[in-house]
Amino acid sequence: MWLSVADPTRILLLAQLVIQVILIAFVIFLLVLEKRRRLKPDFLEELKAVVNQTQDLSKSFQDHVQQRVDVLGRIMSDLDVKIRSAEVLMKALEETSVKVKKARQFSQTDVQKLHKGSFDPVEISQITGIPVGEIQLMIKVGSPQP
Repeated sequence: MWLSVADPTRILLLAQLVIQVILIAFVIFLLVLEKRRRLKPDFLEELKAVVNQTQDLSKSFQDHVQQRVDVLGRIMSDLDVKIRSAEVLMKALEETSVKVKKARQFSQTDVQKLHKGSFDPVEISQITGIPVGEIQLMIKVGSPQP
């Protein structure tokens, strides 16, 4: 009987053999894993190509963004010019509105009285703020027909 339970040296030898078999199996397992993980030689070249493509795309994106920023800058300056033009137009409209309100204070009767007082249409227009053409029309409409 080779494997006697009573002999501690045999149990120790058996345990040592089992541990060695487990360790050898573990080393073989690790070697297989390492072999699978090994990089292919062309893998680094592929990685370099991907990095170069990424850099090219990044540069292209940066150029595209800069073009957009330039376009937006031009649009903003155009808008500023348009805003200034609109402000000038608003002032002109306000002034015209004031003149129209002032002109509406004078009636056709007032224009007739000024005409009878020997004022010509241009002077009446300056006094009342009514355009000369309207003054002339009011004078013609208000004067008696022969």
